[in-house]
Amino acid sequence: MSYPIIICEDQIIQLNQIETIIQNFILFHNNLFQITLKTQSPEEVKKYLHKFKPKQGIYFLDIDLNHKMNGIELAEEIRSHDVQAKIIFITTHDEMIPLTIKRRIETLGFVVKDQSLESYRAEIVELLALAQHRIDSLKIEQNNAFVFSIGSQTFLLDLQEIYLLEPSALPHRVTLYTKNGQYEFYGKLTDIEKKYPVLFKINRSCLINPKNVREIEFKKRLIYFNAELTRTFAIGKTNRIKERFQKILN
Repeated sequence: MSYPIIICEDQIIQLNQIETIIQNFILFHNNLFQITLKTQSPEEVKKYLHKFKPKQGIYFLDIDLNHKMNGIELAEEIRSHDVQAKIIFITTHDEMIPLTIKRRIETLGFVVKDQSLESYRAEIVELLALAQHRIDSLKIEQNNAFVFSIGSQTFLLDLQEIYLLEPSALPHRVTLYTKNGQYEFYGKLTDIEKKYPVLFKINRSCLINPKNVREIEFKKRLIYFNAELTRTFAIGKTNRIKERFQKILN
């Protein structure tokens, strides 16, 4: 999954600078992050929250926004919509840091503008990495994460993103289908089935996430995930599938 990043800074030069630093970081992190909103207006952030209802977003906010709503008040609004938000203040007003504690905003960090560009960039990158680590750790603790490796890189996806897994055409590999794409990695379905009991085997070579099934056609023994993705279930699984999906419906 990619983590949504929202930037709110009233000074256009600072806004573009933050965006550039983050985009350069994204280039080397396989689209783990995505800037979904870049704005000078806190009202735009509020509209975004109401329209898209982001979860576990990463927010870069200036404290002084030259608006009737300052960054601290905007952070409170964000927290009410995105309870696991990671909020980072970028400011020249370090004297307002105690106020963020008093208002119980649970800020991830502060970046002071008045420093060298190298230090400024390093702090933003460090906080991005920390935000990702905190979000990933929480998902793992709550058993909401699917973890796999490709080469030396480890990926962590929300289980809710998974459609299905099945053996690859290449030996000892598994193909993973998700809402956002397709992956291939070394693994065995039997091991994955044991590790993630939320997934359900519909035939000898297909493991699915029942929560992402859009439709089941029992006469044809077809399971639909989206308009293009379907799989056939084994006739011997019919009763178990009915039982499993009855639980989901209830």
